[in-house]
Amino acid sequence: YRLTSGVKVNYQIYSGTVEVTNSDTRIAVAVAAVTVDSKNVQVEAASTSRFHFLTAVHYSKPFAAQEASRYVPDCIQQAKGELEKGLNIHENALRLEHTKAWGNLWFSGFSISTSLAAGALNGDRINKTLYYVLSNSPAPLHNVMSTIKNRLDIKKVLYFPDRCYEGHSSLVSGTLWIDPEDESQVARVVTTWMITLEKQGCLLMAQAGAEGILQAMILSLGPLHFHKQHLEMTSHPRDLHRDLHFRRINYGNNTHVNISVVVGEDNKATLFVALDRNDKPYYGCDAGCLDPPIPLSNERHQFPVKLTDPVTSVLYITSDKQHMEELKHAIHVKEIIEAPAHEHHVIALHKHGHHFGGLPTIFWVSVAFLIIIFHLFLFKLIYNEYCQNQDKFTRSHYNL
Repeated sequence: YRLTSGVKVNYQIYSGTVEVTNSDTRIAVAVAAVTVDSKNVQVEAASTSRFHFLTAVHYSKPFAAQEASRYVPDCIQQAKGELEKGLNIHENALRLEHTKAWGNLWFSGFSISTSLAAGALNGDRINKTLYYVLSNSPAPLHNVMSTIKNRLDIKKVLYFPDRCYEGHSSLVSGTLWIDPEDESQVARVVTTWMITLEKQGCLLMAQAGAEGILQAMILSLGPLHFHKQHLEMTSHPRDLHRDLHFRRINYGNNTHVNISVVVGEDNKATLFVALDRNDKPYYGCDAGCLDPPIPLSNERHQFPVKLTDPVTSVLYITSDKQHMEELKHAIHVKEIIEAPAHEHHVIALHKHGHHFGGLPTIFWVSVAFLIIIFHLFLFKLIYNEYCQNQDKFTRSHYNL
């Protein structure tokens, strides 16, 4: 293939069908990859040789085994066209586009305080899992082949999610956060996440590509649940024993919501809400919504964590003030109290890795000092006893 610049580039196309795991279906696959003229490359002394390799992969949806092969030619043409289009873009421009796409993707995010408890889920594994899932997801918003209409349809889904996320917090599920050791385990993690999101009301967001999947995964961590007229945080107060921060959750065309959970020195959790930007007024209320709606802004607004009987969501956010005022008549509870402080051993386990909590340095110095004094006293006692006994046996009973 000859580029528009006149440079000749060789590439090969590999195609076929691949069996879908645990299924009777197959998918058609075509891979177009740049190749080199020779297996041997000679590099002169004090010089460098650079090669720019591109790979284009195109695959179909799952089909019956006898039908999948019919879609192979189409996959070949798609992979061939995408590779040739990419080859005519300068490698620096491709790298810049790649970096920019990931930068835009990480515009929203999540952070959690580090826990020293055995087997605790921390930020490093969360980031790793997010990367695995997003790297194996399409990104139609960044696809040059996507039409303007396709992009608008995707943005509508991102800004107005459909009842996502309906399950309990994904933080407590071990199968979603395994540390994969090979490609098959990575594929299993990705598949588990996609099934979870689709079954918990996030199907449309998952179909929107990487941006929608990231938003859905962030919502699942709360969990945060979108209803038709409001967003609510459905966490149980007893589960809010670590600091959490949800950054730039999409809510409407031009609104980003930041939600933080902060555990204070009194071991009580407190909610903080701020708008990164907004195109209209938004309001918030705590569990039960008995208090008047609080207008939200770019400054952090504090909400207490309350426990209701029966248990309801701890936070509600909406742009419809009347809807929020009516919520207190729709949320039927027997009792509302401020959530009690977490037990000391729970917080100590996260902060210090054991239930006893952190003891000051002076305590351990004092213990060491007492141990040393005790051993010195014991040594002196044994020494005196031994010397006295020796003196007793060697002394004569007669004086000459």
